[in-house]
Amino acid sequence: MEEQIPGQMELLDYLSGLERDSAEEFDILNFIPVGSRNAVKRKFLNSLTGLKDRNMRDRLHDVRMKIPIINLQNGKGYFIPDMNRKEDVVLLIRWVKQEKSRIRENQIIVETAEKTLRNCGIETEIETEEGL
Repeated sequence: MEEQIPGQMELLDYLSGLERDSAEEFDILNFIPVGSRNAVKRKFLNSLTGLKDRNMRDRLHDVRMKIPIINLQNGKGYFIPDMNRKEDVVLLIRWVKQEKSRIRENQIIVETAEKTLRNCGIETEIETEEGL
């Protein structure tokens, strides 16, 4: 077993505590910059907040119910659009179109799966898995 560096365990305990206790401790919006020029990658947000990636994605999902947080899948990261900048308005429009396209594609995929279920005589409005 490796020799423990003095203070190492305390830091790990601290970071674990942040992960457990941080759910209501801070507002993730305080870490998301305004403006596309200031976009930050999720990995940076993870290190800044001490949250694990899954928790960070959950937080981003929840806060997107209140304010748009854009990630254009271009590797530049996350940001809140600055509605005073034409470039950010255009990026928000592009993001909305991108997400609407995803919704349509997912709807087609679900409809195909439902058709397969119906063709097999299985009700598609199953409320629980117990009905299978």
